[in-house]
Amino acid sequence: MSIEISEKSFLLKRFLIVAYGLSEADVDAFIKIVSSETGKDVDAIAGELGISKSRASLILKKLADAGLVEKEKTSVSRGGRPKFLYRINKEELKKKLIKRSEETCKDLHTIISSFL
Repeated sequence: MSIEISEKSFLLKRFLIVAYGLSEADVDAFIKIVSSETGKDVDAIAGELGISKSRASLILKKLADAGLVEKEKTSVSRGGRPKFLYRINKEELKKKLIKRSEETCKDLHTIISSFL
């Protein structure tokens, strides 16, 4: 049985929503970061998703708190607040997602077994 790319993408999005309690916007931001070679900052996520910077900041904090993205301070050229770049370590992320998927499946197996 072969799964189409769009179906894989759909399943991954559903998994992230269920396993990490993410919203659709959270998942969209996560996918933007995963697809980026250099990472994304608040301004980039806000612009690409068409949301406010404050909403983008909340989403990025949620992703970082969940351990899905890494937050890295960038150098600031002109005083003011520091800027942060959000990126992933693909190998670490892959291990983390596989572990969480195994835990989730085990939990579902237990629930279904005791329910029926």
